[in-house]
Amino acid sequence: MLIAPPDVQLSVIAERLTFAGLVLHAKPVVMLVMAGLVISVVIASLVWIGELAGRSAGRGGRTFLHALAGAGPLVGFFGAAYGVMDSFIGVANVRPTPALGILAPGYAEAMLSITLGLLTGAIATIGHRHLTARLQTTAQVQASAPSPSPGAHAARATA
Repeated sequence: MLIAPPDVQLSVIAERLTFAGLVLHAKPVVMLVMAGLVISVVIASLVWIGELAGRSAGRGGRTFLHALAGAGPLVGFFGAAYGVMDSFIGVANVRPTPALGILAPGYAEAMLSITLGLLTGAIATIGHRHLTARLQTTAQVQASAPSPSPGAHAARATA
């Protein structure tokens, strides 16, 4: 069992890792993935809200949400995999092996990329399912509405 000597003290790091610092110091590829996912979240939200407000984007809006629901998490995992791979390449090329405090920002970038991908997928999935259910409900209401009798239509056509 290892016991630290009593004169060793924990020190507080002068530069703390912040959310903004994490994003600004990310690798360029990971930064592009994160930016794309944030933009996708905004667009998915706008499509969903626009459809709810009655400004139909047609089938294209729901198709976009459906595609984003599947692709968002995969793009997030790609960003994480690239970031972790790049970190491991860096660790392999440094001696002695860096401490966890040095590696933590790379892992945090990966987790943020995964989180953004899952958020994108969740918003797109919920929006797509909500709009699809709303469309189906509207179609059911219209199908169950009484239609004019054929006789009334024929009488109107001859008059």
